[in-house]
Parts: sequence; structure tokens; C-alpha cells
Amino acid sequence: MDETGDQHSINQRRQDGLVIVTVVFTSLSILAVSTRTFLRAFMLRKFGPDDWAMLGALLFSCGYFAEIIILKYNGAGHIMTSLTVNNMLNIIKTTLAIQCTYYACVNCIKFSILLMYLRFAVTGTLRRACYGLIGLHSVFLIICLCVTLAQCQPLGKMWDLTRTAPGTCINTTAFFYFTSAFNIITDIAIFALPIKTLVGINRPKKEKYALVGIFCVGAFATVVAMIRLHTIVTYTKATDPFRDSLLVNVWSILEINIGILCASAPALKPLFSPQALREARYGSSGPPPKRTDYHYHSRGKSGTEIKSDIQVEQEFSDRSISMGPIPSSRAHVVGGRDSSKSSRDSVDEILYNNRY
Repeated sequence: MDETGDQHSINQRRQDGLVIVTVVFTSLSILAVSTRTFLRAFMLRKFGPDDWAMLGALLFSCGYFAEIIILKYNGAGHIMTSLTVNNMLNIIKTTLAIQCTYYACVNCIKFSILLMYLRFAVTGTLRRACYGLIGLHSVFLIICLCVTLAQCQPLGKMWDLTRTAPGTCINTTAFFYFTSAFNIITDIAIFALPIKTLVGINRPKKEKYALVGIFCVGAFATVVAMIRLHTIVTYTKATDPFRDSLLVNVWSILEINIGILCASAPALKPLFSPQALREARYGSSGPPPKRTDYHYHSRGKSGTEIKSDIQVEQEFSDRSISMGPIPSSRAHVVGGRDSSKSSRDSVDEILYNNRY
């Protein structure tokens, strides 16, 4: 049965809602990561591995955006009977690509957060925990990609609409539940990991509370991941997966882009505080002192400050009130001695000889 006019309008609005959410949140992620990259690379000149990982997450987020557009032009969100065979094949193949993109993006975000922790990790325990979680998620990402690309043997059976092609497929429902639950548990662990360290650092209380607040906001991404898990349950039980796939994609888009925004927020902090920007660039001691034209002799010499001609003339002028005329300005005094006389003649001797 084809869609009625009202059904088509409702499904079209749902599809448009997915596209709007994708455009808005992907644009926010592009803005945040671009600003972060400019700040770290050109202003602070402290571009690190966590920034590279975040650029990777943004790349996959943009890839997800392109995949959503492909879904839209193939009628995703509309009922199965209103789609052509090519539409359905394209939706299934794009869904496979979305699964890989999602796993890669989520893990890049977590890599970026853990690598950022290593910037301020002051205890061996925190550093070991960060490296351990990075290793765990590296293995998890490889497993997810391998299982996703091998979920059916042969892979073409995944888009066998007639269900007559030879081959087998894994229980993808159980796999999706496992990966979603794993991501939620590790999200909680990652966001809770640095709180003790942040509370203990030697910073003003307001600043410490702000940092803790930023990381707590990241917990919202975990809540979104939980909602996404619920939509996966609904999707796997749906009789029309082509129509009911929109909700999973909406919450997946929200999860990865909110994750990017939360993970980039601490890196953007210097942008809103000149003092924080100065400290981030030069450290707590401030910018290095400017060099001047005044230097000192080594300890093995006179140890007297080298003075310019103007300073010497001013000094002689001050003394000439009671000591008579000053010597010609052509006489250059270096290290407290007259360069036109022998090294035994001091400034006081020159002044004494010129009293009358």
C-alpha cells in the first residue's frame, strides 16, 4: 500500500527534521573545531595529538552528514512500499557506511578527550588510566569495524531483499546492544576520570568549578547515547526499517556532535579570557621579558654597567655643579672607564684632573 497524502506529509516532515538537525549540529561542530584548531595551531602554537583526533572526529561527522543527504534523496523515512528497489538497496548500503562512520567518530572523540587529559595528568595513575583506555578503545574500534564489515557472509547478503541468497548474518541486534552499552559505560568512566585531579589543581575556585562543570556537561552526551540505545531497540523491532530508521540517525547525529562540542569546550576556554590565553601560551610566569640595550660585564671584569653616552653626559653634568667643566662628549666611557686613557684611569681620576 502506497502512502496517502497525509502520511507522505508526515514522513516528509520527519525526514526534513533529520536534515535540519544534521545541518545545525554539524555546523556547530565545524565552528567549534575550526576555532579550536586556529587557537591551538596559530595563537597558542600548542597543536597536539588531541587536536588531530578531534579533526578526525569532525571529518567523520561531515561524512555522516553526506550519508544523511544520500538517505534523504533515496526516500529514507517513507514507507517501504513507496520506495523503488534501487532506493532500498542504496539505503541499506548507506546504512552500512553509517555504522562504520559512527564507530570511527565516537572513538575519535574519546581518543581526543583522553589525549587532552594527558596534557595535565600529574599522577602516574591518571596517565596509566588514560593510556589503558586509549588501548582499550583502539581494540574496540577495530573489532567494531571488522564485525560491521563482516556481519554477513557474503556481505552482499545484507542487501538481499528476497532473502534467498546463500549465506549467513550475525545477530546484529545483540551486537548493537553490546556496542551501545559499552560506549555508555566508558563514557561515564572517561568523564569521571579527571574530576579528582581538576578539584585538586592550584587554580581559583571559580575556575575549577567551571572546568568540572564543562566535564559534567559532557555527561549530557552520555544521556543522549542512552536515548539512542532505546531507539535502537525500537528500530530492531520495526516491521518497516526504512521508515523507522530516522529516529536512530537523529540521536546518533546528536550524540556525536554534542560529544565534539563538549570535548572542544575546554580547549576554547582561553578564547574567552585574556589572562587564560596569556597563561596558555607562556605559562603562569607570563611572557618572557623583553631584551634591552643594557648589558653587564662578566664577573671576571669590572662588573660595572655599560652606560650610553647620554647617561655619561648626564652623570658628568650632575657632578659639574661642584666639580667644574665636564670632559668632551667625544670621550666614550665603557664599563666605567675612559676609552681614550689607559685602563688604570678611573672615572673619578678623569673628573679630578678636570676640576680647574
